[in-house]
Amino acid sequence: MGSLCRTCAQEVAACEGLIPDHIRSNVEATDADAWVVDGFGVAHAIAPKTGIGRNHEGELVVLAASVSREHAEIRKTETGWNIRDLGSRNGTFVDGARVQGRVVLPPRGVIKIGDVALWFLAEVIHEPVAPLSMQTGSIAGGLVRFLTRYEALELCIVGSSDPVTGGSLLSRSTGSDAWAERGLPPLEFQLLRALCARAQEEADSPSAVRGCVATKQLARDLPFQSKYANEENVRQVVRRLRKELSELGVEALLAVAPGRGYYLAGPVTIAGSDRR
Repeated sequence: MGSLCRTCAQEVAACEGLIPDHIRSNVEATDADAWVVDGFGVAHAIAPKTGIGRNHEGELVVLAASVSREHAEIRKTETGWNIRDLGSRNGTFVDGARVQGRVVLPPRGVIKIGDVALWFLAEVIHEPVAPLSMQTGSIAGGLVRFLTRYEALELCIVGSSDPVTGGSLLSRSTGSDAWAERGLPPLEFQLLRALCARAQEEADSPSAVRGCVATKQLARDLPFQSKYANEENVRQVVRRLRKELSELGVEALLAVAPGRGYYLAGPVTIAGSDRR
């Protein structure tokens, strides 16, 4: 619990713009009667009566544009769990069906709050551990953080060690204390993570394209929905990631070695490490 297999992660893949810090529960783990797991693999405690929405005082806070302030409510009754839409703008869904009135929740199913999908679990075998904060997490604790630079911009790649989930790309001007944060979907995040990991591993290599990852390897390793993903699928992910970077003013960080693969044209370190 706290991480998802590839198939389950795809069922609740993070919607555009969503980052891990956009979803949190105000319910203590010791008071949980059920759990929801988001697309980042993080488990959130559910109380017998749980309000869901953008209201920071609610039991489950979901900060997405498609979610209403008071969006939905989950309740536990003598016969089981149910969910009710509270007149939201974009609707509530259970396993793909729109909620009309009050709907019984299965012991295990996908609920969708606006565009945000979550696994609902009425019971778990092991109680989940508390999720790590991006500010305080560590590599040993399961949080992956890489640092790189592009001209006058610093970038920090942050996410869990789960190989099928999305993560966050933080950016700031050199010398600034404040980070701007944007979420990356699973494929784009895992591509950037793979390139960062290889660049850090080969930091001492004299090669001009050190850290290059073969396109065929990326086709095998990235969490594509199809097991028959090919090099063209990888190129599509590369184009999407380049677009994300371009919106930050980063134009040439993600480079290609023709006939070989892709690499990052900049130094990469692990956060908290002095190695360059």
